[in-house]
Amino acid sequence: MSMMNASVSIKTTTLATIQIVSSEMTYYGPIILLVIGIFGCMCNFITFTAPQLRNNSCAFYFLMSAVFELVSISFGLISRFAADHLGSTLINTSPVYCKLRAYLVSVLPLIATYFILLSSIDRCMSSSVSARLRSFSQMKIAYRATLVAILIGFLSCIHILIAYDLRPRCGVLNGSFSIFDGMFVVFWLGIIPHILMFTFGLLTFMNVRRTKRRIANKTLQHTGTVVESQRRQEKTDTELIVVSS
Repeated sequence: MSMMNASVSIKTTTLATIQIVSSEMTYYGPIILLVIGIFGCMCNFITFTAPQLRNNSCAFYFLMSAVFELVSISFGLISRFAADHLGSTLINTSPVYCKLRAYLVSVLPLIATYFILLSSIDRCMSSSVSARLRSFSQMKIAYRATLVAILIGFLSCIHILIAYDLRPRCGVLNGSFSIFDGMFVVFWLGIIPHILMFTFGLLTFMNVRRTKRRIANKTLQHTGTVVESQRRQEKTDTELIVVSS
């Protein structure tokens, strides 16, 4: 009997320990992630606002991605922390807040992903041997692409404002809404953007190799020195290609 009591006591103690650890993780985990996320975004701000990158379209896309990542991390983690630990009941009592939060926690990281994709496309264009394709890698195009990416992001997630509601807790409605939302998350937010990133990254790699071969052939035919400013520009372009690929 004493051994059974001891076994029950050990199990009870173990369960209590697991609950305490789980509670501490759900409390401090979001705080740690928020601090790390903000620090990382601030580092990106400093990096991509450097004087030598201010007129670089690829750096501009990375900067815009960092902006949306910062807003996404801050809003998502703070709103969840408030609901879990600060007694906020808005998410399960207000249909408007339920829909709006579900919408923003999807659309903000999606737009940030779009900007990473745009940076991959930009590096692919800038590394092309075609002058026409290289002309797409400029700030004027970047500003227009930014507006288009933001518009597509907000419009593509518009169904969330309909699909989410209180039932009685905030969540996606059952039936066709649930199926469509699941497919949307898997394909539109996950698979498609990353396949496109991989594709343009591979094309960029091929463009760089093709350009290096052309330069090597020209060097064999013509001897000369490379201007220092051109070296710095090539180094900057190479670093951005590595980051975006």
